[in-house]
Amino acid sequence: MPATTAAAAAVVAGIAVSSLWWQDLGGDHEGGGQDRDPSVASSLDLPEGGGLVLDAPGWKVDSLGSDGLRFRNGDADLEITSYDAESYDSYVVDREHIVDPPAPGEPIRVLSRAAQLWAYTQRDHTAIREVEDGHWLEFRGAGMDKTAFLALLGQLRVTSEAEFNASLPEHYVAEGERLPEALKILGAISRVSGADLPDGVSALSGGGESQDRYQFGAEVAGGYACAWLEEFENALAHGQTARATEAARVLGTSRQWPILQEMDTDGDYPEVVWDYADAVAAGQVPEGYREGLGCR
Repeated sequence: MPATTAAAAAVVAGIAVSSLWWQDLGGDHEGGGQDRDPSVASSLDLPEGGGLVLDAPGWKVDSLGSDGLRFRNGDADLEITSYDAESYDSYVVDREHIVDPPAPGEPIRVLSRAAQLWAYTQRDHTAIREVEDGHWLEFRGAGMDKTAFLALLGQLRVTSEAEFNASLPEHYVAEGERLPEALKILGAISRVSGADLPDGVSALSGGGESQDRYQFGAEVAGGYACAWLEEFENALAHGQTARATEAARVLGTSRQWPILQEMDTDGDYPEVVWDYADAVAAGQVPEGYREGLGCR
């Protein structure tokens, strides 16, 4: 696989397939656990059912991952990341070395709690909020000056998770939409491929965070591709030619999967799946496909 494609796969996989439950019901397939990816509450260690919104015109959620979220407005962005309490002191020391000579940050308050502010440049700042309930938050603002950054921090507000989900852009798949949207995507794939998941494997959309459609598409399509790649590998290992042939046939339809065609205009993830399908068509088990697609 080309290095750029592999890199694109790694970026997506970190927040992709892991939050769909791919459950092994028997047979020779490797079983997937029923782990739950974090909601925005657990991503930022907020109280259960909590969320965080930014009441600033033009600012929208840009990404939501396992350890935080990022808002964006044009070329400016605000990234909020959560860390465990034990790392607080070492991070503060590191940030003190942003300036020369090293020094504590400017005291400010963020979300009603003390924090320290440092400037990387005139348009790139970071603020570390003190430990609360076993974790702490860092706020990194780029593409704005100090005055704008401080004003933006003042417009953050802890709210309900329902309000957070309602604030997401239209291209996001909110938590309550995950199951019907996953079934819709899988149904469209199956109509093209002529196959559901391999025998003994079923897909259940488990709890997981809201995601933009590209990430969610990678999660669902990647899970389907993982199941058939594992079917192909297992069939070859057991000398079961008919199973291997069917798996290769299913993966050979991947260039016609509607969700991958949709995603192809926005990123390289579909190319990853198609590269693996080409390897299977050549009778090879693609090296590193589990890591590349984030298979469970």
